Amino acid sequence: MQTRFLHCADIHLGYLQYGQTTRFNDFAAAFNAVIDKATGVYHPRPDKQILPFDDKISGAVDFVILAGDLFHKRSIDALTLNQAMRVLRRLRDAGIPCIAVEGNHERTYYEDTIGWMKFLALQDLIILLDAEIKDGVFDLQPWDPKRRQGSYFEPKPGVRVYGLRYYGASTGAALNLYAEALAATPRSGVEYTIFVTHAGVEGEMDEKAGGVAYRQWAALRDHVDYVALGHFHKPFILEHWIHNPGSPEACSIAEAAWSPRGYLMVEVDTERRFENGRHHSAAQGNPPRRCFRQYSFKTDHVTSPDDLMAQVTEFVERKARDLAVDVLAKGGLETMPPVIELYLTGVLPFDRRALDIPAIEAVVNAAFQPLVAQVKSLLQSAEFAVDSGNAATRTELEQRVLASLFARDVRFADHSAQWMQAALALKQMALAGAPPEAILAELDGHLRTIDAG
Repeated sequence: MQTRFLHCADIHLGYLQYGQTTRFNDFAAAFNAVIDKATGVYHPRPDKQILPFDDKISGAVDFVILAGDLFHKRSIDALTLNQAMRVLRRLRDAGIPCIAVEGNHERTYYEDTIGWMKFLALQDLIILLDAEIKDGVFDLQPWDPKRRQGSYFEPKPGVRVYGLRYYGASTGAALNLYAEALAATPRSGVEYTIFVTHAGVEGEMDEKAGGVAYRQWAALRDHVDYVALGHFHKPFILEHWIHNPGSPEACSIAEAAWSPRGYLMVEVDTERRFENGRHHSAAQGNPPRRCFRQYSFKTDHVTSPDDLMAQVTEFVERKARDLAVDVLAKGGLETMPPVIELYLTGVLPFDRRALDIPAIEAVVNAAFQPLVAQVKSLLQSAEFAVDSGNAATRTELEQRVLASLFARDVRFADHSAQWMQAALALKQMALAGAPPEAILAELDGHLRTIDAG
């Protein structure tokens, strides 16, 4: 038996990111680009900012798996629903079933009879899978086209797809129950099995809660050939068995570094073993998405407000030139204008009142011509003089304690004051919500300064 399917997740239609209508439309454009690959038919967006892309994955599939979070929130508006229906109709008109599960962003409110995913199922646009618990066990039933519900669906002879909605903190327990139900379910004529749910794997994203330990996923191993996940926006494949495609568009600037991501194109052949030792081979797709860049500028070596503006201007203009070259080299995989975030880090050697953030934002806007530009200050003041006649403030006490602790450790004693400054700077950045990349860059700068001294 041979088949071909596309696995995607975390589309997040309806996200008005940065309050920008353009970003709202970007998420729909990314979904359209993914479905282009599923149907083998290019569907241009109205503003023609996204060009046809060739990532060496082409040709129509037999079915699509959507592993949750089609929508960004439970209560969607008419425009968001229209975006979803227009794209899903492309699949239906092409005779390609879309097999989906409900994610955490689209769970039904308690007082609602049905959610929007169920509505799409009633419109014959998706096959929404889930399993009901009866007498403490999952009751796995085939998809009923009249009732528009079921636990599994067979998109073609020999292939069976099981589904489970988002279970949050109860996912681990649900997986054990589901494995028991799979063991008791007849599999006559089934050559290849897929399990779809909206959940993460512990350790794949340290800052993301909700990951399930790999040993808990292992309960499915004897019953499932391919585990199809969503929820974590970072792409990953574990042992060529657990698969997560990553989000097609960036729900935050931290996701920009994860490339390729967006969907997986999966070839299945139960008569052969691929190089990975399994009956399938998954290729990572990379649809076009909005260009995001994050930069960090360290102020330790500026001498005055005018010097800061001069150095920032030179830095920003250089990064803008580099970005233009980089985007051109990507051949249409990043759409312009970009989203830019600039972090000011380090020690500010003059009064904070002389720091002109709007002027720096103007420099960024002039250089990049961005869709969105944000300048964020994570600066630490250089004013540490303490009046001996006054009681020490909490900040001063913190500095003294840290300096004392570093001075007592032979590894840090020679540069205790510098280590204290580094620790405080990193703490301030973490409390301000700086991304991990900016914190690591700040730490690297402190380490270089200490090593040089």
